[in-house]
Amino acid sequence: MLDKDWVHLGRADPAYERGATKFVRAVAAALGDVDMIICPCIDCRNIDRHLGSVVVDHLVTRGMDEAYKMRCDWYHHGELNAVAESESKLSHWNDEVFELYQAAEYLDEEFAEKLDLAEIAEGDDKKEDEFLAKLVDAETPLYPSCVNHSKLSAIVSLFRLKTQNGWSDKSFNDLLETLPEMLPEGCVLHTSLYEVKKFLKSFDMGYQKIHACVNDCCLFRKKYKKLENCPKCNASRWKTNLHTGEVKKGVPQKVLRYFPIIPRLKRMFRSEEMAKDLRWHFSNKSSDGKLRHPVDSVTWDQMNAKYPSFAAEERNLRLGLSTDGFNPFNMKNTRYSCWPVLLVNYNLPPDLCMKKENIMLTLLIPGPQQPGNSIDVYLEPLIEDLCHLWDNGELTYDAFSKSTFTLKAMLLWTISDFPAYGNLAGCKVKGKMGCPLCGKNTDSMWLKFSRKHVFMCHRKGLPPTHSFRGKKSWFDGKAEHGRKRRILSGQEIYQNLKNFKNSFGNLKQHASKRKRVECTGSSSDSDDLSSESEEDEEEEVTVDEEELSRWKKRSIFFKLSYWQVCPFFMLF
Repeated sequence: MLDKDWVHLGRADPAYERGATKFVRAVAAALGDVDMIICPCIDCRNIDRHLGSVVVDHLVTRGMDEAYKMRCDWYHHGELNAVAESESKLSHWNDEVFELYQAAEYLDEEFAEKLDLAEIAEGDDKKEDEFLAKLVDAETPLYPSCVNHSKLSAIVSLFRLKTQNGWSDKSFNDLLETLPEMLPEGCVLHTSLYEVKKFLKSFDMGYQKIHACVNDCCLFRKKYKKLENCPKCNASRWKTNLHTGEVKKGVPQKVLRYFPIIPRLKRMFRSEEMAKDLRWHFSNKSSDGKLRHPVDSVTWDQMNAKYPSFAAEERNLRLGLSTDGFNPFNMKNTRYSCWPVLLVNYNLPPDLCMKKENIMLTLLIPGPQQPGNSIDVYLEPLIEDLCHLWDNGELTYDAFSKSTFTLKAMLLWTISDFPAYGNLAGCKVKGKMGCPLCGKNTDSMWLKFSRKHVFMCHRKGLPPTHSFRGKKSWFDGKAEHGRKRRILSGQEIYQNLKNFKNSFGNLKQHASKRKRVECTGSSSDSDDLSSESEEDEEEEVTVDEEELSRWKKRSIFFKLSYWQVCPFFMLF
């Protein structure tokens, strides 16, 4: 019997390569020391023969064919004693899996064209294959003669009614138990809310719950995953009974909900029609100089010129990020600010890219107070995925070309109102230096009786001989003959903020509603934070202090390497 344990290891594991080498040697010996053996990789599929060293390379770089890996016998490589067992097991496979087996084993074009699973296996892992099996199940009619509803559409319709009308879980369970009795025989509708949620989660419609510090200092993930208290403010991770003071372990005070973007972007290319639409931008740029779509913008051209290899792949995605606060409870007398973070896909044509079904909710930042300057804490998981999509990419199956490619994505800009602009960019948007572009060169005027700054002197951007420059009564009573100052580039902004020490947390916001937890100074993390701040303060002396004073933080968007080229924060 051949050793099969190695095929279930990761291909990056050295033990996988050793197992593949032993497999090739054992097969060559079993077949009489032959030079050429059948290659079981996902491309050759037990049809082509190669030298032993080439077979090892194929197995390490491409992986073994999934269907062949599933078999209990490897009859192409000397195991001929398990044919009876194989035939008995085939009877237990459902029709979809059996069709996949035939397509992969015998390259039957009819089955391969029907399911497109033979090529999907090239770049997809086990989880993606399970999704396809679930998709076939989801398209099953609600009952044998039903033409209006599939299993998935019926569940989604009922779940929407539950959400819109505020049904309790118990009432929804009772409904699901009753409906099958009213529907014809053979109904495939689930009979409990638990089964419905489990079914929907298989399509990655779920989300990740990430516990957050109640004072917005950090997320309890990665190195902080097992902590019970915030490493900065020492606030408890768990809720506390206000009457007894008892800590309710397992019940977090604040939860960030993250909807991972990578599986959702990959899944868009699974639809042949959607995969075609995602190429629209590549051949539909305006030729008359008019702006009809972001593909006609200066920013798009700038990034294409800076990164030609990224622009050459028409399937690479351009994204926009938008966020703002809203009150989900629709009570005007209640101050509550919940912040959704949305991504817009600009690869799609104009009539599709702004449709609500194509705008992706990625983060749901909880209230009751707005995150403010600490929004970067909550953006961490999203920025990490965006960095991965830019630096490494993600192997993706394209249903339109029936091939795999490395998907990459770029965040072109953020879209927000002025206060949210300040939160995302980390600069001041009010006061003496309230202009994000002019910075320390902002021309501001203090209105004594209104007690606020106003910003005049914008005639400096006009040509030197423009008549408006000499108009006094039309504007602020002064002629204006100055020249517009130079705007800092993204690289200059990044260099100014390179040693800026971010300090997140909204302790002051929460002091009125709950007892402020003082830093004890006993934890090593707190000591490290304070010592690092002192070191950074010494380094910051060499930077233009006046310019630095208008920044509240170094934005997390600078983790995206292309953001240093030109940081694009936009207003609407």
